[in-house]
Amino acid sequence: MPGNTERRSSKRLVAIDLFAGGGGLSTGLRKAGFNVAAAVEVDRLSAEVYRANHAKTKLIESDIRKVSAEELRKLVGGPIDLIAGCAPCQGFCSLTSKWAREDPRNLLLLEMARIIEGLLPETVIMENVPGLADRGSAIFREFTSRLRSAGYYIQYGVVQMADYGIPQRRRRLVLLAGRGFAVSLPEATHARVADKKTEPTRSPWVTVRQAIGGMPFPVGFSVASRDGGPRTFDWHVVRDLQPQTKARLKAAVPGKTWKAIPVAIRPKCHRGDYDGFTNVYGRMEWDAPAPTITSGCTTPCKGRFGHPDKRRTTISVREAAILQGLPTSYRFPTDQIDALCGIIGNAVPPGFAKAVGKHVKTSLLTHRSLIRRGRESAT
Repeated sequence: MPGNTERRSSKRLVAIDLFAGGGGLSTGLRKAGFNVAAAVEVDRLSAEVYRANHAKTKLIESDIRKVSAEELRKLVGGPIDLIAGCAPCQGFCSLTSKWAREDPRNLLLLEMARIIEGLLPETVIMENVPGLADRGSAIFREFTSRLRSAGYYIQYGVVQMADYGIPQRRRRLVLLAGRGFAVSLPEATHARVADKKTEPTRSPWVTVRQAIGGMPFPVGFSVASRDGGPRTFDWHVVRDLQPQTKARLKAAVPGKTWKAIPVAIRPKCHRGDYDGFTNVYGRMEWDAPAPTITSGCTTPCKGRFGHPDKRRTTISVREAAILQGLPTSYRFPTDQIDALCGIIGNAVPPGFAKAVGKHVKTSLLTHRSLIRRGRESAT
């Protein structure tokens, strides 16, 4: 097989994106030098967003449980170097595990294992919430066991995406695997406080100010809808809020919890002895990364999504996308704010996907080079 290895090394590496969503992972992999030849996504609107930004990728709009490895093989039409994916994680998420522990979507990770077993790509990238390794430990163990049985060497760990230049705090479980060789996790490029003596190559975390500090004032959703629709304003649009919600955000202190808001204007459920979720009805800090961007990224009661500027209410949909690392040119062909926020919040930040993709690419090409040298020396 030496000729086949040389042929594959000389071409752009081919990837498949499972659970593609709106395309955040594919965006990063493309920037890392992969040809994302095929993708799978079941949600109709996510698929529309994906197609609008990844026209050259062959997208299968279907439940992954109905997609066969052979179908993907025929669609790609050649060797597959990487399979990557972030299976739906609501059942393992710390915010929802209390209610969704038996979520049927939990088993979708094993569909990824099935496709990997059928296609045997040289490398694998799996990204998910940290809870997969504990609340979802039985499923995670089966996933890793099946990959090891297929010949993969596995490395995984929980990483902070702010350590890779993403302007938000976002902890994720990342698994990398090579068939017949190990792929380590990439070295961090940023730090909360970069110590030039001990970490000379690291930069400080990217802040909210650096990411969205130059954005103009947005428009409200009702105004945007009246004047041509939110797409007319490139989705730099904020929700219409009730007066009491605006008052709470006005009183919020950047970086602090809702406890900084006077008791008289707090929601009734946040008065008295309540000590539940603290990361709501708050404002971001200008000179720190944003909190994790979720599907509630423009809703004050779902997180600290208030804009740092007190003249503003929440961040806009476009600002949420920027904090997630999606390019400013990214197109959102919909007028549905809730659905779009879900697509943005569930995306894999492209900057992180690029960093991991480049690292996997380097590891794979190094592995191939070593094999080629070994064969040459043997002859």
